[in-house]
Amino acid sequence: MIEIKSPKSIHNLTSDWEILKHGVPQGYILGPLPFLVYINILPLQINSLSESILFADDTSVIISKDNFIDFSTSANQVLACMIEWFSANK
Repeated sequence: MIEIKSPKSIHNLTSDWEILKHGVPQGYILGPLPFLVYINILPLQINSLSESILFADDTSVIISKDNFIDFSTSANQVLACMIEWFSANK
């Protein structure tokens, strides 16, 4: 369950509980290795369009362009690549 609180809003958003269909059981001794192999492939998909920074289980994507149109185009291409990668890797 995820709860999002905004200091600028009186509304809080809460997600519903769901059953996980994919993943590695918590405490599984080999858990970190498959995750590292799995997540380190993502930057290969988007490096020609952006810079990615991986730290532990966090990923940041940096896109820098001179104007909004180029930025928007690159952002949409990166998101399309990421959606394709996430869909293929569930």
